Amino acid sequence: METEHYHITEDITVKDIKDEFSEDSSGILLGTSIEPTTFDNFLSNKKAEKSKISFSFSSLKKLSGAIVSVRSIYKKCLITHRGRFKSYWEVIMELILAYNIITTLYFLAYQQPSGGMLVFDLVCWILFIIDIGLTFFTEFLDEKGYPIQSFRKIAFNYLTGSLIFDILAIIPLRNAGYPRAEYLLRMFRLLKLPGVIDLTDGTGVSYLLTYFCIGKREKDGKITYSFTTKIIASLVKLFIIIIFIVYFLGCFWYWFQNVVSNYKYSLEKSGNDENTFERFFITDDLESKDIALRSSYFMLTTIATIGYGDFLPKNVYEMAFILVIMLFGVTLFAVIMGNFNSAIAYYTQATSGVDYAGELNSWLESIERMHGIVDKKLKTSLTEHFKYYFEKDRLKSLAKNYWEANSSDDLISISQGYVSNLPEEIYYQILENLFSDILHNFKYFFGSTKLKYALLPHFQPRRFLKDEYIFSCGADVTEIYFLLTGNISIGYNVNGEHQTLLFCEEGRTIIGDYQILTRVKNKFDYLAETNVDAYALDGETFNKIINSFFKEEKSGIMAIAVKRENNLKRLLNDHIKNLKVDTTMNESDKKLKTVIPREVGQGDKLDEYLIENKLTEFSEQTKDAEQMTKKVLALMKFTEDLRNKNYKNLT
Repeated sequence: METEHYHITEDITVKDIKDEFSEDSSGILLGTSIEPTTFDNFLSNKKAEKSKISFSFSSLKKLSGAIVSVRSIYKKCLITHRGRFKSYWEVIMELILAYNIITTLYFLAYQQPSGGMLVFDLVCWILFIIDIGLTFFTEFLDEKGYPIQSFRKIAFNYLTGSLIFDILAIIPLRNAGYPRAEYLLRMFRLLKLPGVIDLTDGTGVSYLLTYFCIGKREKDGKITYSFTTKIIASLVKLFIIIIFIVYFLGCFWYWFQNVVSNYKYSLEKSGNDENTFERFFITDDLESKDIALRSSYFMLTTIATIGYGDFLPKNVYEMAFILVIMLFGVTLFAVIMGNFNSAIAYYTQATSGVDYAGELNSWLESIERMHGIVDKKLKTSLTEHFKYYFEKDRLKSLAKNYWEANSSDDLISISQGYVSNLPEEIYYQILENLFSDILHNFKYFFGSTKLKYALLPHFQPRRFLKDEYIFSCGADVTEIYFLLTGNISIGYNVNGEHQTLLFCEEGRTIIGDYQILTRVKNKFDYLAETNVDAYALDGETFNKIINSFFKEEKSGIMAIAVKRENNLKRLLNDHIKNLKVDTTMNESDKKLKTVIPREVGQGDKLDEYLIENKLTEFSEQTKDAEQMTKKVLALMKFTEDLRNKNYKNLT
């Protein structure tokens, strides 16, 4: 069959093209072979292509939605740094870690686990695996103290940190017939031991101790410790380190002498019997715990340089091991014991006023020799005051004596002994450690500036006994008090009794700042409901520092003080209204006279100063009425004069 074909040229003319094509060719269009298709097939192909494109977009949307849902699930499962679950889990894991380290050394040196110990060891192994997984869902704090919640950053921090050691410590080589290799790998957990014995880090065991009143938990989860608690914790920590070093060296020593027992130079000259520590000093009837005690005893006498001679190494390998222990172990033990003695001496100096009390007693005796016997009550009061002062004074020789300062600059300069040559940053760290509880409780007062470093060196301890007035109404205030413990009542005196307006619990209250800043007399009574511990700041020193160097911070501190004082005034006005106060004008002296209904059983004396001050508002209101009365009387007099004048003119 011959088919006619045409080609459209560039000048839009048709040119006849005659070429031969095979009979089975399906069709040719513009020199390209095509396969003829029906309209239905063509339409179905288009729909298929469209469905493929729509499927790709929908799958992309589903994928993004899945990512969002995974992120939301991760945020819900995230364990916060100060959450209850993390605190309780860290308590469990630190106790498990301490147990596992102790038992691992025991298994390595003395006896393989069996029975209940084997079951509990398996439980510990499972908990360590769970802990690895939970770490990826636990936020951590960066160097600046900000919480990190990003999974990528948390994973990176863990991967570059202790993950490899945690994995090595859980490899179950014991099931493969290598129990000692597994126990040796578990020794990587020793890297976490410092966190367990740190009793003031606020996590783990230290969090558990807060239930026994060691440390104070805040509402935000943070735990603060007093200065004395930190010193005692450091002593306990050093004591635990000494015990653990002795136990560790005892286990390691016994394991080592077992390892070298079959070596060439561990045998006797005959080559038959072992010449080892175990053969000479450990009998078959001793239990594993008795062996552990003897081995630890031997290490303690060695590193303490006592050397009783009842135990000693028996071959060259053991002698070489003891030489290493004597070179490094003895030095380490001496350093630890030196720190222990220094901590005890510092604690004794910080908590006892023996030397200062002796000087005080000598001074009182000299006064009695010159001026006669001092009143016993006064002498006891002086002794108790300074004894408390010497016990609670945190800075000791580091403190600045503000009364010896020659200028305002001298008040904030680092010129006192011991710290004058220290860098400024280190000095600030010393202040932050000594007053960490105060800085936390009163952070709204100090703010984030260097104001705290200028004020803290001038803090002095104060104590107020129960039912003692800290400030009295109408008195001049000379010190600002930062209350740490105890309850106080702020109020006023009515008929000889204290009426409470505001009750402050658990310290954390600042009083006297309003009076110091505004230089006005106190208008309320501040009564100690319980024994109150506080730190005092001299008012003149405070004003000099804040007016000379921290003028910008003064407005914020003033706002807090004014707000507190206005609240007290509002409470006082409400309280007086509830008492139904009657006020009258005394015609003789033109002063307001106040009569408050006296309740049965109350005294006859009234706090006249307080009543007179509280009725100032009423007197101001009566001034307008008095002036209006004078105007009316003047008008009446003028009218009468005018009438008399007109009457005279008529007559």
